[in-house]
Amino acid sequence: MRKIIPLLILGILVSHTLFSFSVVSDISNEQKIEKESFNFNNLKIENYNQYISISHDLATSYTMQAGEPVLPIVTKTYKFPIGTMINHVDVEYLDKEIQMIDALIRPSPKAVIDGSDENPEMPPSISIYESSLNYPSKDFTYDIKIGLDKEESTMFVNVHCYPVLYVPIENKIEYYHSFDIEINYQLPKTENIQNDGYDLLIIAPSEFASSLQALVAHKNSFGMKTEISTLDEIYANDNTGRDNAETIKLFIKQEKEASGITYVMIVGGHKGQSTDWLVPVRYAHSQDETYLSDLYYADLFKYENNETVFEDWDSNGNGKIGEYSFFKKDKIDGAPDVYIGRLACRNVKDVDIIVNKIINYEKQPADESWFKKMLLIGGDTYPESPIAFEAEIDTNLSASYMDGFSFTRLWTSTGALTGQGDVENAMNQGAGFIHMAGHANPSTLVTHPPFDKDKEQPITILTMYDIYDFKNFNPVLNNDGKLPIIIIGGCHNSQYNVSFARLINEVKEYGIKGTFFGSPWRFYYKEWIPKCFSWWLTIKEEGGAIATFGNTGLGMGIWDYGYLTGLDGWLFPRFFYHYGVEGIENIGMAQGAAITDYVNEFDINNVSADRQMVQQWALLGDPSLLAGGYPN
Repeated sequence: MRKIIPLLILGILVSHTLFSFSVVSDISNEQKIEKESFNFNNLKIENYNQYISISHDLATSYTMQAGEPVLPIVTKTYKFPIGTMINHVDVEYLDKEIQMIDALIRPSPKAVIDGSDENPEMPPSISIYESSLNYPSKDFTYDIKIGLDKEESTMFVNVHCYPVLYVPIENKIEYYHSFDIEINYQLPKTENIQNDGYDLLIIAPSEFASSLQALVAHKNSFGMKTEISTLDEIYANDNTGRDNAETIKLFIKQEKEASGITYVMIVGGHKGQSTDWLVPVRYAHSQDETYLSDLYYADLFKYENNETVFEDWDSNGNGKIGEYSFFKKDKIDGAPDVYIGRLACRNVKDVDIIVNKIINYEKQPADESWFKKMLLIGGDTYPESPIAFEAEIDTNLSASYMDGFSFTRLWTSTGALTGQGDVENAMNQGAGFIHMAGHANPSTLVTHPPFDKDKEQPITILTMYDIYDFKNFNPVLNNDGKLPIIIIGGCHNSQYNVSFARLINEVKEYGIKGTFFGSPWRFYYKEWIPKCFSWWLTIKEEGGAIATFGNTGLGMGIWDYGYLTGLDGWLFPRFFYHYGVEGIENIGMAQGAAITDYVNEFDINNVSADRQMVQQWALLGDPSLLAGGYPN
C-alpha cells in the first residue's frame, strides 16, 4: 500500500517529498513568489518609570537583549515542503514616519532564575544609547528551520520584521505604517509517494524489551504503529556516530527517513542508584550550566547551503555538543523532527509500573467528571517584583486556552494555596491537566504569598524526600484512575540524573563540610535523591501523574507583567494553546509544536536563555500518549 502525504503551503495544496532530504538537484525551474502585505496604525508610546515604552498592534515579541532598547518584532512564519529552495527574502517598508521622544526607550531587563532575588533591571547600554546608528541595525532578518508541522516534515521560513527603529543620540524613532514581505522560491519537483511505515519508535536496553511488549501490543491495537529497537540492535548498525548518543540519533534519523516515524520513546535512565546510564543522554552547555537535553535526539535536520542535512549540534566542530558560551557557540536548528519523550526507568519494575499506567490510562476514554478539570497552582514567583504574581498570570494564560474545562485556582493571592495539603486534596479529586509553577530544586516546588520580599513565608506546593518531616516524607496522592498531565515551571524539577551515588561522589569531592555544613552546601542541591520531582510523579504507583513536563536545568523568566513575553512564561502555556485551541491531543506533539513556535519566534542562537528553554524542557512520559484516552 502507498499513501500520498499532502501539505497546505501558502494556500495551495501540494504534494512533496517528505523523507528525501537532499533534493536540491531536483528543484523545479519555475520560480514562485509569495507576497504578503501588512498595515497597522496603533503604535503606542507610553511612559514607563523614567523611560518610554513602545508597543505595536502587530508585535509578536520584543527585542530583549539585556540593557538594550525594547522594541517590537513582527515575526511571520511561512511553511514550505522539504526540498524547497529559498532564493530571496525581502521586506519593503512603506509610509515612514519620524517622531521625537523626550526620554530613553526602556532597556530590557535580564532573564533571572525562577524565584531568584536578583534584580533584573539593567542600566541602558552605553554603546547602544550613545550611538547615532539605528537600533536594531537591520530592519528585518530571516531564518529557516526544519521541523514538524503536526505530522508533516516542513521547512519554516521565519521573517522577523523590525518596523520601529530607534536613533538614541537623536531622541527619535522611525516607524512605518505598512510593509510587504516577499519570498522568491522554487518547489521540489518530486511528489512524495511513501510506503507505509510506523509511527512510534521505542528505544530501550535489551533487558527491558520483554516488559515493553504489552505496550507495543496496546499501541498497535489502537492504530499507533509501534516498533522496539534495542540498544544492541542500534549499536550493531553500520551507521555509527562519534559516541553512542550520536549513534542513537543517527538511527532515529534513519527510521525517520525510511519509515516516517513521528514519535520516539526512550526507555531508560540511571542504572538503579548509580551514575551509569541504561540509555545514553546528551548534555547541552549554556553560559551558566550543563543540563540534560533530550531535544538533541529529536532535532534531526537543519537547512544549510540550500540543503537539508543532519543536525549534529556541533556547528563549530570542536566536539562540544550544543555549546553556548561567550566565546564559543554552536548554531542549532532547535525544531523537533520527531516528538520525543523519556521513561527514565531504572529497572524492570519501573518499566512494568509505567507500562501498566499508560495502558490503563489510554484503553478507554476518561470520565469527563474529572478529566475536564484543570488545576492552576502558584503564587508570587518573584516577590521582589513590584506588581505581578508571575505564576498566577502564567497559569491563568494556560487556562484561557482550555475551553470546556473547569478550573481550580490554587493561588497564594486568594488564600487558596497555603501548603502541600491543598495540592494533595485537589489532585486526589482528579484533574485532566495541571499547570503548577514556582521555584524549585529536583525534589521540591515552592512559591510565596504576594510581596514576600524577604522570602520569609515560602509555601510548599509539593516536596519529595522531605528529610525534615519523615511523617510526610513524600506527598500523599491517591488519585489512581484520575491521572493528570502536569506542566511544571521551576528549576531542575525534571533533572532525571539524580541518584544516591551522587551524594557519595559529592562527599569525596567536597568533603563532609562542603557537602553538609559549609559552602558549596551540595547536600541541599538535592541531587542525591532517588527520583526527581517529575519522575516521582510519573512513576508513582496508584496515583501521581501520567506524564510530566519540566526543566532539567534552571527555569528562567522575566519578572512582573513581562513574564508572559518570553522564556518559561511564554513557552509553557503554549502547550495548552496547542491542545485547547489547535486540538492536538497527543501530548508529545503538543509540546513539540510549542517548541517549534518558540524557535520560530525567538533567536535561540543569539540569546543563551532562549536556547536553554527549549533544550531543557523534558517530557517524562509517553510522547504518543492520547490525552484523555482513546474513545470506545
